[in-house]
Amino acid sequence: MNLNSVNLIIKTFAVATILFFNVFQFAYAAENEVFLSLSSSGGKSRIGLADFIPVNASMEEMGMSRDIKAVLENDLILSRQFNVATANTSYKFDSDSQFSFWEDKNISILIVGELSVTEQTKLTVVVKLYDFKSKEFIWSKKYSGNLGSYRYIAHQIHDEIIKNIVGEDGIACSKIAFINNTTKFKEVYVIDYDGYNLRRLTKDNSINILPKWVPGANGLIYTSYLYGNPDLFLIDLTNSKRKAVSTIQGLNSPTAFSPDGKTMAATLSRGEYPNLYLLNADGVVQRRLTQGRYIDTSPCFSPSGREISFISDRAGYPQIYIMDIDGVNLRRLATKGNCDTPAWSPKGDKIAFTMKLDNNFDIFIYDLPKSQVIRLTEKQGDNENPTWSQDGRFIAFSSTRSGKAEIYIIGLDGYTRKLVEMPGSSFTPSWSSGL
Repeated sequence: MNLNSVNLIIKTFAVATILFFNVFQFAYAAENEVFLSLSSSGGKSRIGLADFIPVNASMEEMGMSRDIKAVLENDLILSRQFNVATANTSYKFDSDSQFSFWEDKNISILIVGELSVTEQTKLTVVVKLYDFKSKEFIWSKKYSGNLGSYRYIAHQIHDEIIKNIVGEDGIACSKIAFINNTTKFKEVYVIDYDGYNLRRLTKDNSINILPKWVPGANGLIYTSYLYGNPDLFLIDLTNSKRKAVSTIQGLNSPTAFSPDGKTMAATLSRGEYPNLYLLNADGVVQRRLTQGRYIDTSPCFSPSGREISFISDRAGYPQIYIMDIDGVNLRRLATKGNCDTPAWSPKGDKIAFTMKLDNNFDIFIYDLPKSQVIRLTEKQGDNENPTWSQDGRFIAFSSTRSGKAEIYIIGLDGYTRKLVEMPGSSFTPSWSSGL
């Protein structure tokens, strides 16, 4: 492969451009594809949220009580699990005198709490859930931290409420990493799932792309042109330290970690066509997964860690393929358009991906058991780079619907919100598990 070809491939990754080729028939019939519209269904439980009681009634405690309640209320609303009833009334743990007020709200569960601030900086919050059907407290827990961590404490409370009521992990403690070009360069940023606590991680004055979370760790891996070559770097968010993981000459991008974080799949060119390789967590190549004169990109592990989905142009145009972790049992999920960036759902039954059918890129879901394609976005600019929340109920993606690329979140019920307002354009989000 000559230098011009390598440069073309690198540019392709940097701007997330899908290559176009002639149609080639394969094992699956794209003509049988069925597009389903997204719709909302099912009722929601009604949950009550009382004011948190400031134990010592100080101004600081009263302000913090309002703040924690506001964050928790927003979390409950964003979860799309409940209809939330709230009022400017509290409930003391040793009295049931105010339950009659909440009975009129037709709630099934009431959240009550009390809060104290000691030594000027230490925050303690006790939360309880009251079940209106059984007339009993069903759960309680105490949380502690400094005053600056009140948002995180509220997120923790939310996630444990979700766990106790719904039986699934909540997502309020999760974060989203992405790229933004406010500085005229492409730098890595991270933000809480609700759009707060924006933090810039790199100041390289270079091109950084495609951040991905390391499973089970507070770290990110991403591709950077810091030294002229598209290399892989790992950054530890706990101490902001980073190290080069793969600096093989040629393309080192993009990367997907196995669920246990011990191995990763990456696209390496190594002077040839970009193919997929399996690396250990330190970037040492273990084995080659694909071979041939194809461009194989965007690997993503299944939740079981036994399969990898990826994009390849081997059919003549970019399509989604699945193979076993050892590179065998290759099969194609045929679609009618040019595809990119597959993302396996946490439960393993769906793959979200980008596809261009007409003039725009949009987000779709491939339902694996049903062999059906569900369209999530349409006629709202270009929508790309889907990434799942850990509960499998939301997808973050980049969209140009506002006139520039920004990060949005869409629920499987169709609810959509913008993640954050900030200068510049934002790209390629990656959603963490709870941290």
